Amino acid sequence: MRAISDALDRVYNIAAFMAGALLVLLALLILYSILARLIGLYAGGASDMAGYVMATSTFLALAYTFRSNGHIRVALFIQRAGGSKRRGIEIFCLGFATLISLFLAYYMAFLAIESYQWGERSEGADAILLWIPQTPVAIGAALLAVSVIHTFLQALFDYDAIKPDLDQSDG
Repeated sequence: MRAISDALDRVYNIAAFMAGALLVLLALLILYSILARLIGLYAGGASDMAGYVMATSTFLALAYTFRSNGHIRVALFIQRAGGSKRRGIEIFCLGFATLISLFLAYYMAFLAIESYQWGERSEGADAILLWIPQTPVAIGAALLAVSVIHTFLQALFDYDAIKPDLDQSDG
């Protein structure tokens, strides 16, 4: 199981690296758009593309952020509990998060598939097929779901692997 966990963590790291690279691309698109306006050129679709890049970057970073405890959690509530009660709350919250992340991943994939089937295009100057920017967003949502399931299974079967400080009490 450790090898699978390490492999998944590498996938989350790769997705986070890609998200960072997309943020650089986002900055370049914004600079291009600003410079094009300053010199009187038409930067058709740059703003739309920047939105697609931002959404993709956000969703690709979700799994890594979740695994590194970067998301807002119910830590204030969990810290007050100790021992098995604390573990039970953590498992319940992770189970609930698993359901929500699976729901999100399913519907993001469903949205991309429907956009592909209907041939939907954006309303911007670029008129891009919407399934193209929606697919990496759906992949990011799926990676988030995998990371939540990954953490949930660790909580169920290998308690110490979630966070080293779960056994410590605050009082």
